[in-house]
Amino acid sequence: MKKWKFLTAAALTLMLAACGSDEETSTKDDTNEPAKTEETTSSTEASAFPMTVSPLSAGSETEDGKSLTFEDVTFEEMPKNIVVFDYGFLDTLDALGVEGIVGIAANGGKGNFPEHLKEKYLTDSVTDVGSLKQIDFEKVAAANPDAIFISGRQGSFYEELKEITPNVVFIGSDNSNYVDGVFETVDLAAEIFGKQEKAEELKAALQEKVDAVKEKAAGYENALVAMYNDKKISGFDNGEDSRFAYVYNDFGFKPSTTDIKASSHGSDFSYESILSVDPEVLLIIDRTASDVDTIKADIENDIIKKTRAYKEGKIVYLDGVNWYFSSNGVTTEAEKLDEILNELK
Repeated sequence: MKKWKFLTAAALTLMLAACGSDEETSTKDDTNEPAKTEETTSSTEASAFPMTVSPLSAGSETEDGKSLTFEDVTFEEMPKNIVVFDYGFLDTLDALGVEGIVGIAANGGKGNFPEHLKEKYLTDSVTDVGSLKQIDFEKVAAANPDAIFISGRQGSFYEELKEITPNVVFIGSDNSNYVDGVFETVDLAAEIFGKQEKAEELKAALQEKVDAVKEKAAGYENALVAMYNDKKISGFDNGEDSRFAYVYNDFGFKPSTTDIKASSHGSDFSYESILSVDPEVLLIIDRTASDVDTIKADIENDIIKKTRAYKEGKIVYLDGVNWYFSSNGVTTEAEKLDEILNELK
């Protein structure tokens, strides 16, 4: 994935000035430095702009196979009116304490919006600009955004959104290097909005949970990630195109099979298929976001009861909103890891 870059004459001037004063400043007592004021903080923030950022994935592909290319964006100043279509990035902005979010894809309060963000963002003060796949362009324009953040589900609307503002930033995910990709997203948001210190705290806390899950995963022979969607089951392995490959590659679980057809939506899997690979741990992602008892009635049938995971009490039901709709958010990733840690005691 590309890294953002800063193209400012002001930044270069500051660097040269700093180099020329190294000898002088090295003799000063740090305790005598004046406290930062609101004015100096504002000046520091302003010096970071203009700022050019690159998309967190240079290219993507729509569901119909159309290839897309996303461009660098130059912000002349820190964005003040922000529209966010990606729930994971909204989650990260919220965790960093970023203000100015004026539009989100709330879909009328229906569907799969992260529970912990509802109270703050499903309000009259934040414009509902449509759903993840159906954008209300008039409402987006009325929100007067100076920054729009999108991900794969909105990729095909990229050019239309650029007609509203050229500052459309693509936030893609990288399943081949998932955790680092989450950290990169946090860093990008922190650089744009001046939240670097908070970003370091959030990344450190998340890394602790990743390490804890890895330690837990090392104690199991193998695992299988499956998704439940309206009584249908999809299986996922650790393949390059697998949506949940990171459960194996980054969280440390060993796959019970590597023979699942590569697909971001998984491969159709029968209950007999699950029994045939007989995982020690079975991770079930609830795509329908229904209650656990409803899923259990379907999943824990006579066939699944023969599996090692069922017999050893290692079937873990995972929240579909966090896992399927708002991945890559620093808070939701922490919640996902907690689900595993809490269930596999």
